[in-house]
Amino acid sequence: MTNVLQSTGVVFSLLNYFTLQKPAWGVRELAREINRSPSVIQRAINVLEQEGFLQKNAISRNYQLGFRCIELGQLANATLSFSEMAEQCLRPIVEESGETVFIYRRRDDFSVCSFILESPGHIRFTATVGERIYLHQAPFTQITLALMPEDQQEAYFERHLLHSDDALKSTLTAWKKKGYSNSSEAWQPHTQGISVPLFNLREEAVGSLCIAASSQRGELIEYKDLLLSAANKLKNIM
Repeated sequence: MTNVLQSTGVVFSLLNYFTLQKPAWGVRELAREINRSPSVIQRAINVLEQEGFLQKNAISRNYQLGFRCIELGQLANATLSFSEMAEQCLRPIVEESGETVFIYRRRDDFSVCSFILESPGHIRFTATVGERIYLHQAPFTQITLALMPEDQQEAYFERHLLHSDDALKSTLTAWKKKGYSNSSEAWQPHTQGISVPLFNLREEAVGSLCIAASSQRGELIEYKDLLLSAANKLKNIM
């Protein structure tokens, strides 16, 4: 039974590599990316293709997400109403701060931009829903990494060869102590941000809730408590 579950995990983990930035993969290309043999990847892809989760492009011969993924996405939206619930929680923040608010949710070693509620009168940002970055790459995703259990954090460092990055470790310690992260021009020029962690009902850090603004305006720390209150309300859908 354990081997069957592990094999199933390998199969469905492949779906995480299909993103807005990389929507199609060849078998050998994907095998190199995740350090698996092409034969293992091909067998896994065959299962996903058979069940409609992947389909082969007739011209490029690469694989892309199939109609079953679209069906499940529509079903999730219909049953969870994530966007509606998120907007209800975040609209007061946008109205009070006049700035754009983002939700990032953890997926394995990445943070995925899951929701954006834009302020109509301020600068636009390059982030798009579906975009993903590694947990350690930006202050607004580092807060998730900072609050992960120590064994998971150590495993992450090992996978990404970060054990010798003392600056990152020091930053994560600071974020964990404060309970939030904030920065100016750390990710995008002329911008600043503040982020608080998002927890699920099991009190696991599963993402972050962020405000982004121009670095020319006043500091965003005054909205920390508003963010924390909204993050608490979002637990039910995280």
